Amino acid sequence: MLKQFYDLKADVRHDGQYHPIRQLVTPDDPEVREIARILVQADNFVNCAQDFVNSFTTYRREIGDYWATPRETIQAQTLRRELGIEFSCDCDDSSILLCSLLRNYIGPEDVFCAVGEWNGGGHMFVVMLGEDKKDRIIESTASSKKPVRGNYRVLALFNDKYTFACTEGLRDFCLIPVEEREAVYA
Repeated sequence: MLKQFYDLKADVRHDGQYHPIRQLVTPDDPEVREIARILVQADNFVNCAQDFVNSFTTYRREIGDYWATPRETIQAQTLRRELGIEFSCDCDDSSILLCSLLRNYIGPEDVFCAVGEWNGGGHMFVVMLGEDKKDRIIESTASSKKPVRGNYRVLALFNDKYTFACTEGLRDFCLIPVEEREAVYA
């Protein structure tokens, strides 16, 4: 069962410190907002945003896991295209960017980054409330035309407003829960 926390902290910035993960989803970033403003003009905003973000996906071996902000992902992609510089945009970077884009036009109760498992391995993906009022998995590392397959398991959810995790998610992903009272005095 998922429990709501004020925030969750994770060591995913390669500096040995635990950072609040809600701060990674940035729908109000001017670059993110401008891209979302363009994408929302498509017939299907969610699919268009998914395909846009999927075009960034490149996997390279990472030493440790680094969760990039949307601005970092967009800037790295720009450098990659302009200068031919290699960078890695994996499931966490693309899910955080996709969630940030969607949050411009979808409420915080309806779209989240999901930390969990896919076919038994650690993975991040996006979960949103579908038109049928059931959870819809959006795979940020695949085209919107590709059907979602496999076994997905949610162990934590977050966006810029909310964080949830189960005990197993806290343990398996080394997440540190932040209670509201702690955040006020921290």
